[in-house]
Amino acid sequence: MVKYSLFWSVLLLIMVNLCSCGLSNGKILFKDQQVSVQQLDSIKHFAIYRIQKTDRINITVSITEPTSMAFLNPFGTTNGNGNSSNVGYLVDLEGFIEFPLLGKIQVAGLTTKAAENIIKSKLDYYYKDIFVNVSLSGKIYFFNGNEGSVVNITNERLTILEAIVQNASKSDLTDLSDVWIIREDSGKRFFSKIDLTSKKIFESPYFFLRSNDFIYIMPNKYNWLLSPSSPWRLTLMLLVSISGLIIFLSRL
Repeated sequence: MVKYSLFWSVLLLIMVNLCSCGLSNGKILFKDQQVSVQQLDSIKHFAIYRIQKTDRINITVSITEPTSMAFLNPFGTTNGNGNSSNVGYLVDLEGFIEFPLLGKIQVAGLTTKAAENIIKSKLDYYYKDIFVNVSLSGKIYFFNGNEGSVVNITNERLTILEAIVQNASKSDLTDLSDVWIIREDSGKRFFSKIDLTSKKIFESPYFFLRSNDFIYIMPNKYNWLLSPSSPWRLTLMLLVSISGLIIFLSRL
């Protein structure tokens, strides 16, 4: 009886350790980072997001003449989150948008603030006391092997850490040390891997995200066993329960 009790005790410990390792594997972010202070302007690849070709942007114009509001806001006004109630302006492959009254305006390569200033300066010729707001309408796509989600870009500076916090398809069974990022730029598609558990992420060109980036967070090596959809999960739970019951009965 003692031998059987010892066997089941060891088996139970192995199972518990397996579960704990599976849940913690690849979860500690930038574990090699030391306590320090870093100047933001010293971070490599730091940049405010600039409008890209094929991006969509929201443009809201406010003026003192209500009759002209609808004409200059064909996609509607923006909501509280800065997203247009419709699709916004598509930046064409030459970097232009088609704006009411003004015609084609080149915006690719500009920050939203710079685009605001250009549009406002052109509209100042026709209207007084005009206000122009330009915001991004980009999206980041996440997939973790089980489900996916979309994160909206609403400002000029979105880091991958901020995007992961906003990501709705979170899972305890992903490995943050093994993350794919797929990015299209200048007619090319780039496939890159990053390690969010390393401090080198702050120096990565993928630390700041761009619209239409696709992020695939790899499942960890225990996903096949611990995933809610895995048939082995129920088997493991039953074995742990049986092990605990046998150990309890053997001590009576």
